[in-house]
Amino acid sequence: MILSLSEIKAQLRIEEDFTEEDALLTLLGGAAEARTSNYLNRRLYATEVPDTDEDGLVVSDDIRQAMLMLCSHLYENRSSTSDVEMAEMPQSFKWLVDAYRFIPL
Repeated sequence: MILSLSEIKAQLRIEEDFTEEDALLTLLGGAAEARTSNYLNRRLYATEVPDTDEDGLVVSDDIRQAMLMLCSHLYENRSSTSDVEMAEMPQSFKWLVDAYRFIPL
C-alpha cells in the first residue's frame, strides 16, 4: 500500500495509539489506491516506475492528497447514501488526479 497507516490516521485526525480501526483504515487505504489506479488507467508506484511499465506513475503529492481525501470520504460515508445526504466521490479527487489520467485511444 502506498499510503501509510500514519498518513491515513493524520488525515482523519485519529490518534496514532488508537488501533481499533486499523484494519478498516488499511482496507480504505488499499481501496483508495486501487480506485485511483483504476481511474487513472495506470499502475501507481511509491518511488520509481520499473522500465517494463511505460504507463506507470510515481505518486505525486497531489495524487497522494487525492487518495487521502478519498479515504476521508469513504471513512465518513460508510454506505453509498444516508437518510440525510447522498454522497459521491468528491469532485476534488477528480480535480487533483485528472491531469494524470491515461485514456487509451
